Amino acid sequence: MRSDGGDGQGRGVAPQREFPYGIDDPGWAARHGFGIPVEHGSREQGVSASKEQQRLSDALFGTGRRELSTRTATGLVVQANSDGCLAEAKRVLYGDLGRWFRTEVAVNNLGAAAHRRVTQDPVYRAALARWSRCVAPVQQADSPGELRSAWQRRARDLAPREATALQQRFAVTEARCVRRTDLARTGARLEKRHAAELRTEYADVIAEHRQLRDHGLRYAVRHGL
Repeated sequence: MRSDGGDGQGRGVAPQREFPYGIDDPGWAARHGFGIPVEHGSREQGVSASKEQQRLSDALFGTGRRELSTRTATGLVVQANSDGCLAEAKRVLYGDLGRWFRTEVAVNNLGAAAHRRVTQDPVYRAALARWSRCVAPVQQADSPGELRSAWQRRARDLAPREATALQQRFAVTEARCVRRTDLARTGARLEKRHAAELRTEYADVIAEHRQLRDHGLRYAVRHGL
C-alpha cells in the first residue's frame, strides 16, 4: 500500500504494510490514510506497447494459443503459453513444464484460497457486520474495500489536499473500528485454521511441487546456474 505522504503535496510514500483484514493501526492510518496515492492531475500515457517491446514479450512469454491451463483453489483459471524463452527454461530446469505449471499455480494460490475462506466464514462475517455498524456514523460500508471505494468516489470532486484529508479520516475510522471489533485478529486467527486445512487438502500437490523445485535446484547446481 502506497501513499503520497498525507498532505496532498507528495511528501513521500507510505511504507509497505499488509492489512488483509482491514487497517488495524490508527497511527499508520492517520499518517498514510489507506496508502492510496492521490492524483494531482491527469497524465497522458501511451496505451500501446512499442513493436520492440511486443517482440521482447513474445520471445519471453510465447505467442499463439495458451496450451497450459489449470484451475486454482479459488476457482480461477490460469493459462500460459508453452513456447517462449521462459517456458523453455522451466522445461529444462524442472523436467516437466506441465507439472511445474500446475503445481506452481496451485501452491502460489493457497494463500488467496485461505483468505477467501476466511471472508466466507460465519465468525468473520459476524465481526465484519460489527465493523460495518461501527463505521456507519462516518460512512456506510459493508467492508474495508467498500470504504475505499466510497472514498474514491468522493475524492474525484475534491482537490488533492481535501481528498487526502478525507482518506485519512476514513482510514482512521476503519482502523479504530477494526480494533474495536477485533476484525483483523479474528481474520488472522481463522486464516491459520483455513491455511492448515488447505495444506492438508493439497498435501500431494505441495509434495509434488517441492519435488520439482528440488529437481530444479539440483540441475542449477550441477550446471553452475
